[in-house]
Amino acid sequence: MSVFPVSDTTSDSQANSQISSQADQQAWWNRLAAASDADVDTNQNETDRFHQAWLALQCQQIDDDPSVQGVMVLGAPDTGPFLPAAFWPLGQAATPLLAEVADAALQGRQASVLLREDRCAIAYPILIVGHLHGLVAVELPRDAEQRMQEIMRELQWGIQGIEAHLLRLQAGREQATRERLMATLDLVASAMTEQKFSAAANALVTDLAIRLDCDRVAVGFRRDAHTHVDAVSHSAQIGKRMNLIRAVGSAMDEAIDQKSLIQIPFEGEQVLVLRDHLSLARQHGSDCILSIPFVTAGLTGGAFTFERAGERQFSAAEVELCQAVVALCSRILEEKRLNDRLLVARIKDIARDQVRKFIGPRHFGRKLAAGLLMLSVLFFSIAWSTYKVGANATLEGAVRRVLVAPYDGYVESAQHRAGDVLKAGTVLASLDQRDLQLEYLRWASQAEQYGNQYQEALAKSDRVQVNVSLAQMQQAKAQMELLAEQLARASITTPFDGIVVNGDLSQSLGSAVKRGQTLFEVAPLNAYRVILEVDESDITGVREGQKGKLMLTSLPGDVFPITVQHVTPVTTSREGRSFFRVEAAVDQANPRLRPGMEGVGKIEVGDRKLIWQWTHKFVDWLRLWLWSWV
Repeated sequence: MSVFPVSDTTSDSQANSQISSQADQQAWWNRLAAASDADVDTNQNETDRFHQAWLALQCQQIDDDPSVQGVMVLGAPDTGPFLPAAFWPLGQAATPLLAEVADAALQGRQASVLLREDRCAIAYPILIVGHLHGLVAVELPRDAEQRMQEIMRELQWGIQGIEAHLLRLQAGREQATRERLMATLDLVASAMTEQKFSAAANALVTDLAIRLDCDRVAVGFRRDAHTHVDAVSHSAQIGKRMNLIRAVGSAMDEAIDQKSLIQIPFEGEQVLVLRDHLSLARQHGSDCILSIPFVTAGLTGGAFTFERAGERQFSAAEVELCQAVVALCSRILEEKRLNDRLLVARIKDIARDQVRKFIGPRHFGRKLAAGLLMLSVLFFSIAWSTYKVGANATLEGAVRRVLVAPYDGYVESAQHRAGDVLKAGTVLASLDQRDLQLEYLRWASQAEQYGNQYQEALAKSDRVQVNVSLAQMQQAKAQMELLAEQLARASITTPFDGIVVNGDLSQSLGSAVKRGQTLFEVAPLNAYRVILEVDESDITGVREGQKGKLMLTSLPGDVFPITVQHVTPVTTSREGRSFFRVEAAVDQANPRLRPGMEGVGKIEVGDRKLIWQWTHKFVDWLRLWLWSWV
């Protein structure tokens, strides 16, 4: 299928005669030179003249036969679409043979030749650095087949001019892009240099006015239903020119409402409303006006208005530069404007944005999360459960018997130590008895001696001596009884079945002990109490008789029921926190329990709402903090 119009006739002698009568070869050379010197990148007409002049000269140089026809096809590199850029002769479309050979060259990306009974055609692609930009095709009489190679060389040499022309166009566009980019970056830098919004806006519009040779440049942001002009070039205060500011704001509103760039004077058909722009031009002498709206945060946020007096219209390159600057700098100015607002205004805008997201379209995830959160709060506000106060717990024996040294002495033996489970009457340790035994023997000898004296005095009827000897004998017997009692207590025995929770004399054999010194501590195995450290913020709900549960670190798989027996009114401070000591009894004894075990206890203080259970500590802290400051 052809990519350009096809003519139904092959007879063109009349057209050739007309062209020959209009211009000769020298005229085409003059036209080619004029088009080459012009700024073809900004003037499409000059580009078309260059293509037409080159094709005319190329066809005339290949063959001066009036029946020679040619076509130049150009398009975007590799992708197209490839469309005719020039025809020869003028005003005549391509023949079917030209269309066929051009399609073959485009598809094969190489030179193609087609022969018919009375005509032949040749097409040569335009390749620049491996990229296909188009082709040139020429149709000749059949007798030109004999010099086809010569025609191919001439066409190949001639296409070098087209390639140079395309490279010059590309270099010009790249240079224009670089200049536009540098200008854009300079203007962005001027907007970012200032910290405050007003200073940044004034600096930007002034630089734009100077760089684009504008009489006035203004920028405004949409507030509610009207655009407020925030900065005007070369003007630090804009309040004194209310008529001008009002007219510029109305022109900005006109562009924003139509969501389109507005330029006057305009060329061709115009479907936009220009009433406010024409009024601005008529009242304030602005012959050329360009308004470009911009978008911030997904909404139309404001507009830039450029004004010139006289006939200096905005070129396409200037319009493109203005659009690039507006697209970048509008976001910078919007950020600075939002940052310069009062805190109350920021909070108001944030709240409004969040409400818009919740009640407006899209944001389904946010709405789903908010709905689930509201349902959760509602559920936990009406749901009740048993509130439990947790605290660190330590297990102790219900009774703790202390075994002390009965007299001053020395350790003779130690059969047991802390951790041993013993029966009642088991000897834990023994003290050295030799000194006591010697003392006992001495007093026994004294008692016998006093007995003999008593008998002698009784025989002599010496009443005084009888009374003295009798008293001394009784004293010696009392000392003997005391020593016998101490000898009986020389062995330290357990008073009941239990476990030794403290004491180890196995490493102190032979050491001296003082009377009343603690040697062992024994606790029973069938009665325990739990010491709970309840935080001061939770103590108000704890009462005697409340039930709870205990889980020990060494027995994590078992839960033991407990009952609160006593709440002490004294606090203990540790690690920056205050605790109350709460005593509880273990309801069911277990042979695996041992004094000294630690864990966590939970006391059931009553039914509370779930929302209160999770928030009351924070609420109490907040109340205390506010009260301390108010």
